[in-house]
Amino acid sequence: MPADHEPPSELRDAEGRAIRYLRLSITDRCDMACTYCMPPEGEREHGLRDELLSFEEIVRLVRLLASHGLRRVRLTGGEPLVRRDVVSLVARLAETGIEDLWLTTNGSRLAALAEPLRAAGLVGVNVSVDSLDPARFARITRGGDLFGVRRGLEAALAAGLSLRTNTVVLRSENLGELAAIARFAWSIGATPRFIELMPIGEGARLPPSERVGAVEMRAALGELGLGDEALGDPGRGPARYLSTRGEGTGGAPARRVGLITAVSDEFCASCNRMRVTSHGEVRPCLASRRAVSLRELLRGGASDREVLHALGWALGGKGPGHRFDHDAQSGTLDVDHHQVGMSLVGG
Repeated sequence: MPADHEPPSELRDAEGRAIRYLRLSITDRCDMACTYCMPPEGEREHGLRDELLSFEEIVRLVRLLASHGLRRVRLTGGEPLVRRDVVSLVARLAETGIEDLWLTTNGSRLAALAEPLRAAGLVGVNVSVDSLDPARFARITRGGDLFGVRRGLEAALAAGLSLRTNTVVLRSENLGELAAIARFAWSIGATPRFIELMPIGEGARLPPSERVGAVEMRAALGELGLGDEALGDPGRGPARYLSTRGEGTGGAPARRVGLITAVSDEFCASCNRMRVTSHGEVRPCLASRRAVSLRELLRGGASDREVLHALGWALGGKGPGHRFDHDAQSGTLDVDHHQVGMSLVGG
C-alpha cells in the first residue's frame, strides 16, 4: 500500500473479510508443557523481557485497531497469567474502546486472579480442561494440577466471569471423556468446547491416529441429545455450536457444545481474526508462516498511519483458507509446521 494513501477506515484481509477480532499473546512462557503444545522440556527459546511488547505498546496497538473496526480482544500466551502485572494490562485495555475482552488460560493461577481480573474489566475466560481424571490431566499437561484448575474455575464463576472450557481431543487420552466433560462444564455454568488437534508445533509431531475430526466428535457426544445443525457465533470466534434439542430440564434454555475443527471442517470463509505474538509479530493466520514485525515500528517513532500500513500489508497475505494439507483417504497432513510452536504463535 503506497505510503501517501489514506489508511482504510477498517482493516480487511486479502479476501475482503473485516478484521474484528485480535488474538494477542502477551508472553511466550507457560507453567505447563501440554503434549500437543510444547516439548517436554518447554520451548527452548524465550524472549527476554525487553523483547516482548511493553504494556504501553500493546495498549497503543489495541487502541489504534479499535479505531479501525476491532471489537474483540483475547489475551493468550504461553500462559498469559504468568505475565507480571497482567491485571494492570487488562484494566488499560478495557479503556481502549473494544467491546469484548477475554483471556485464554490453563487455569493454574486463576484462583488468585479471577476477582481482580473481573474488577479490571475482563469479560470472560476460556480454561483448558483436557481431562477430568487427575492422573490423565497431569499426563497430558506434563504435571498440571487438576484440582488447582477446578479452584480457578470456581473463582471465575464467583467473580462473575463468563466461562468456557477448552478440550483438545486426543484419541488415546480423552475421546471417551467428551460427554462427561460437557456435563461437568454445564454443571458449573460453563460452555464446553472441543478442539481438533492441529498440525502446529508439537501437535504435528503426534501420531496421525491421535486426530479426531468433527464427525467422530459428534458421535462421541451423541448421548447428550444434541441437534444436527451446528451454528456459528458471528464475530465471536471459530467454534460451531450444537445445542440440546428443545429446552433443558425445568424449561431452562437449551445447552450448547462448541466444536473447533479447523482441519476436518474448516471455518476459514468467515474468519475475522488476526494474531499478534508477544514479540510483536503480526500473523494473519495461525497456519501462516508470513509474519510482519510491529515492534520496531512501535519503538522507532512510527506514526499510526505507518503502523496501519504494516498491518494492511500483513493482512494482504491472508488467503482464502489455511494451508493444512489434508488427505482424507490417507489421513496424512502436511507436518511442515514443526518449527512453529503453538505457545510462540499465541494459538
